[in-house]
Amino acid sequence: MPSRFIFSLRFSSKVMMKLAKLSLAMVLFMSLFRLNLFLLSTLSKIQMLNFLEVLHSFGAGIRFDLLVFGFLLLPIYFILMIQAFFEKWPNWMFVIYKVYFGAVWLIISLLTYVDFFHYAHHGRRMRFAEYSNWSPEFTWEQMRSLPQNQNWVFTVITLVLLILGYMLIKAVNFGQWKDEYSPQKGSKFEMALRIVVPLLLIVLAARGTVEPHHLALEHSLVSDSTSLNEMALNAVWCFDK
Repeated sequence: MPSRFIFSLRFSSKVMMKLAKLSLAMVLFMSLFRLNLFLLSTLSKIQMLNFLEVLHSFGAGIRFDLLVFGFLLLPIYFILMIQAFFEKWPNWMFVIYKVYFGAVWLIISLLTYVDFFHYAHHGRRMRFAEYSNWSPEFTWEQMRSLPQNQNWVFTVITLVLLILGYMLIKAVNFGQWKDEYSPQKGSKFEMALRIVVPLLLIVLAARGTVEPHHLALEHSLVSDSTSLNEMALNAVWCFDK
């Protein structure tokens, strides 16, 4: 019945909002990773510090981070729409969403950690060619040639952000869809908004721009410094490049 469907659709919006907030928190954590990269490595590689260029690099970095989560949220959006249509909200699906985000955050943290030592040596992010030839011994050799305090600081920061991410994931409470019952039966306009607006926002995040061409390497070129330009990228985006 339409009245039941609108309740289910409203709940799907509620679930999507919680996952979107979780994604934004992780984007913030990725910015903190980038801040530590700047303080521990990039700053020493820049010949002339331009504060405006640094801000532009961080701003571009947020766009690349949002792009990652735009792609990650896209399949969840369609699953939520299917659940809303069939009015099926089993608790085990909420566990799957949490496991999904947990796996995603672990991968992001590990790639960022490994990438840090490559960047510290070469002033650029790892690409697919480097990942293809990667081994634990390769990173270990890079770590040994860097100051120990630098290694320890980034290692601790990575563990702290990894744990904080898992704490946020664990704390998410999706509730029950039947709690959305209300006298307001909803209109076709409300249904359209709840279906179309989240999709538009996710696609916009995944594209990273409103321009005809999606976010690309040239959008990270904010300075004459290669190291500062590379800092704007993230390890996940660079993985298949």
